[in-house]
Amino acid sequence: MFEFDKYDPNKAGSRTKPAQPYRPFDGGKERAFLLWGEHCIECAAPACFTTCDLYEARPDERCRRFEYGIYRNTSYPSARGFGAEVVFKRWGKIEARGNAVMLPAWLCGGMERGLPIVLPLLNRFGRAVRRAGAAIRWSYVTFGALERFNRWLDKRASPRARPDAFMAEIYNPSETAIALVLAIGVDRSQIAGNVTADQLPRPFSKRLSIAPGYNRFDVPASEFATVLESGLPFNLALIPDAEDGSNLVFLSLDLLTYKAEGLAAAATETSVERKEKPKPAAKCVVFDLDNTLWDGVLLEGEVTLRPGVKALFAELDKRGILISVASKNSHDDAMAKLKAFGLDEYLLFPQINWTQKSQSLHAIADKISINLDTFVFVDDNPFEREEVARFYPQVETLPDTALGRLLENPRLKGSTTAEAGRRRAMYQEAIEREDAAVTFGDDYLAFLKSCEIVVDIMPVTDQHMERVIELVQRTNQLNFSGRKYGREEIQAILGDDVHGKHVLACADKYGSYGVVGFAITRPIEGGIRVEDFMLSCRVQGKFVEQALFDYLVRTSEPPARVLEVNFVKTDRNALAEAVLQKLGFAVEEGGKGQPLRRSVTAQELAVDFLTVRDHSTPQGDAGRDAA
Repeated sequence: MFEFDKYDPNKAGSRTKPAQPYRPFDGGKERAFLLWGEHCIECAAPACFTTCDLYEARPDERCRRFEYGIYRNTSYPSARGFGAEVVFKRWGKIEARGNAVMLPAWLCGGMERGLPIVLPLLNRFGRAVRRAGAAIRWSYVTFGALERFNRWLDKRASPRARPDAFMAEIYNPSETAIALVLAIGVDRSQIAGNVTADQLPRPFSKRLSIAPGYNRFDVPASEFATVLESGLPFNLALIPDAEDGSNLVFLSLDLLTYKAEGLAAAATETSVERKEKPKPAAKCVVFDLDNTLWDGVLLEGEVTLRPGVKALFAELDKRGILISVASKNSHDDAMAKLKAFGLDEYLLFPQINWTQKSQSLHAIADKISINLDTFVFVDDNPFEREEVARFYPQVETLPDTALGRLLENPRLKGSTTAEAGRRRAMYQEAIEREDAAVTFGDDYLAFLKSCEIVVDIMPVTDQHMERVIELVQRTNQLNFSGRKYGREEIQAILGDDVHGKHVLACADKYGSYGVVGFAITRPIEGGIRVEDFMLSCRVQGKFVEQALFDYLVRTSEPPARVLEVNFVKTDRNALAEAVLQKLGFAVEEGGKGQPLRRSVTAQELAVDFLTVRDHSTPQGDAGRDAA
C-alpha cells in the first residue's frame, strides 16, 4: 500500500507514461501488508520541523521529501492496477515499517483497497483535533495508526510462515539508469535499553541499478533472514544515490511467498514483449568448468585447459565484460585449479557448489547488481542449459562448442575505453571491504584493526559549513546532547572565541567516509567539557568517539584530568548512551542539566588501531599523528 492520500496535485509536473509495453508480475500467493511512504534519511520528527532547512510541510505537517508526494498513476499496469510515481527530493527515501505476517494476496489486496476509503475521514478528524490545540502528532494520526497496526501485525508473525523474497517492480521513465540502495534492518528507535550495534543483526543492503524501462528484482529472504528471524521491529527502505530529482514509478514493493509455479515466475521477466525484443549488450559471461573451460572432470582426475581460454578471458576483460563461473564441483579444488591455470584473477563471485545452475546465476547477478538479461551462460551439458533457460529465459545459453566464436558474438563487443579495461578492478575494489569483514567472522575488532582507519580532526572552515549544518540538524542516534540547531544558532557558535570547534573526517584503506562528525568543546577547571558532539552513523562501531575523547584529553594544556560530556537522553540517542556507558561514564547519575563526568589519565582512552591526525596547527597539517 502506498501513501497516496498526501499527494499534492498543485505541485505535480507532467505525469509519465510507459515508453514500452511490459507484463507485470502476478505470481504472489501471500503478501505482507506494508505502508510505503515518503521519509527522510535522518528523520527526527517532530523536533526537526522547526530547525531543519529542508523542512517543507505536507497537509499532515510531516516533512515533504517527494516533490508532490506519491501519485497514483493508472497509466502503468501492475497487479494492483496502477503505479506509484514519485520524484525524490534531497534526503528523500521511500520506506515501510516491516512485518513478516504473510496474508493471502486477496485479503492483503482487500485491505489496501478498503483503507483509502477510511483514511480521509481519519485525516479530517486528526486535523480538527489539531486545530483545537492538540499536539502536532494529531495532524498525522493516520500515519501513526497505520504504523501501530503494522507493528501489531509483526508481533504476531509466525516463525514457520516467512516470505520467500522481497520483490520490487520499478519502472524508470527517464533515459538513464538510476541507482537505489535497498536497506533492510532493525528499527533501533523501537528498541528499549542500551543495545550496541554489534548486539543486533547485521543490516542488509543491496545496490539496485534501475535501467530505463521496466525492472524487476527478487531478493531471496535468506539474504536478510537474520533480520527477519530476530523477531525485532524492522524497516525496509529504498534510497536513491542521487541528491534529488530521481523520477521512478513503483509497481510493487512486496514481501511475498510465491505461488506453486512462482519459483520459475520469480526468476524470469514474464513479458512476451521483452522476449521478442533484441537482447541488450551482454555484461557478464558465466562459464561451466568440467568439459567446458577444461577437458575432463576434476573430481575424476587430471584436467587440461582448453586452447585459447586464457586469451579469451584476457580479451573479454579488456572489453569490460565481466567473467564468472557456475560449476557443480568441489570449491577448494576447483579454485586451486583455476589459480594454477591463471584464471582466478578474472573471476567475480564464482559459484562453485552443488546448487542448481539457475540459482548460481541468480547469486552472481545479485552480487554484481546487473540484470540477468545481460548474461551469457556457457555449459557443455544440455540439461544444465535447459534448467537455466527454463528459469531465466532472458539469459543467452550457449554450448561449449561456442567458445571459439564467443568473441564474435555481437552482444560481447564491450568497449575499448580505459574505464572498460578497469571495470573488473572497480568491482573488486568495491567488494573488498565487504569480503574482508566476512573473513573475520565474529572477530569485529580484528577486522577494524585491519582496516587502517584514519581520523582527521580539524578546525571548521567555509568548505565544511554545509556539512556541519547537516550534522547538527539531522544527526539522531549519535547526537550526545540531543540538541538540534538552526542555521543562525550554529553560525553564532562558530563565530565565538569561547568554544573549541572540531570537524572529524574518517577514511580507511578501502576509501573515504568524508566528514562524519562535529564537536563543540570548552575548557573547564582541570579538564575539558564536550558541549555537543554529533557523529554520523556511517562510522558507528569504529571507535571514532573514543578517538576524539582521547585527542581532547591529550591536546588540552595542561593535559586534562577530568572529562565532561553534556549528554541528554532522548528517545533516539540510545546508541550514544551505550557508547558513553562503555567508556565508563555513569549515565544514570547524570540529571537534567548535569553533565556526565569522569576522571581520565593520559593514554587511558587511546585506540591503538586508529591513527588520529591533528590539523589544528601547521605542524598538524604536516602530519602529526597520534594512535
